[in-house]
Amino acid sequence: QNPVRFLARELPGLLAATRREIAPFLGARAQDLAFVRNATSGASAVLRSLAFAPDDELLVTRHAYPACRRAADVVAARAGARVRVADIPFPIQSAGQAVDAVLAAVGPRTRLALIEHVTSPTGLVLPVETLVAELGRRGVDVLVDGAHGPGMLGLDLEALGAAYYTGNFHKWCCAPRGAAFLWVREDRQPLIRPA
Repeated sequence: QNPVRFLARELPGLLAATRREIAPFLGARAQDLAFVRNATSGASAVLRSLAFAPDDELLVTRHAYPACRRAADVVAARAGARVRVADIPFPIQSAGQAVDAVLAAVGPRTRLALIEHVTSPTGLVLPVETLVAELGRRGVDVLVDGAHGPGMLGLDLEALGAAYYTGNFHKWCCAPRGAAFLWVREDRQPLIRPA
């Protein structure tokens, strides 16, 4: 009956309270979380916010969710950058194969890696902890597409240390569609704007 009151005065406090409620579940600080429509929207917000130079590289895996892969392709094309694909085998014999495949695809111009926590087309749980650490040592930020992570896997985003993590609540948490989040590490927050 009074949408302006709700949207302008009540909703911001309700969203803040909800962030405080879900933060411990994600192993995160509430102020590092933002709500998005879905994990793809979160990934798109990150990809569109970052500035890439000609010949920079964005790294994806061959198991990437198609909409996220397309967003990486569009962003790279606009900047004159390239998308490299890590060929993680399937079926896979060990987590080490995934790590080896991703690290073999890293080049001197790799600026960002888009890594799935749980691959959508194949259901692999990738060793994101190892990948984030190894890519970080090579100066590569990681955007984790955790669409299936919350509720399926225990998450501690602070400890993981990725630059960005996005996930859905409508899958394993059984929340309504349109419930998802984007977590951005504090030092990267000034770079990110809503899509």
